[in-house]
Amino acid sequence: MAICWRNYIRAEAIFTYAHHEQQMGHRDFKLDITESEDKVIYGLIKSMFDTENEYEREMMSDIVKVSFCLSNTELPTKMKKKEEEQVWNLPFMKAFLARNGKYYFDEEQRDEVESSIKELIDCCEEEA
Repeated sequence: MAICWRNYIRAEAIFTYAHHEQQMGHRDFKLDITESEDKVIYGLIKSMFDTENEYEREMMSDIVKVSFCLSNTELPTKMKKKEEEQVWNLPFMKAFLARNGKYYFDEEQRDEVESSIKELIDCCEEEA
């Protein structure tokens, strides 16, 4: 069962591809505080592409790096200072900050989290 943070968080992303020009995307989302880092990041990436479209799935599979910036959307209301401190101390946010919001998918640069995200992305392409 999902337990979501009360406020929406804005994710802005820069996608770097092996064979395509860089692109930007953004999404407002509710953070499920029970979800693992790889699942949250995969969900954000997937939400910025039309997975029903073959070209978009191909683009997802071609990603070599994603740089994220997360911020408070002030929806439904602006977070109080204490809430902001709490959200940045959630396990996902600490892990996100530890890597400066950058996720690398080149085989030689990946860690376990990035490998898991890449597997989820590749499975998305195979399912379609």
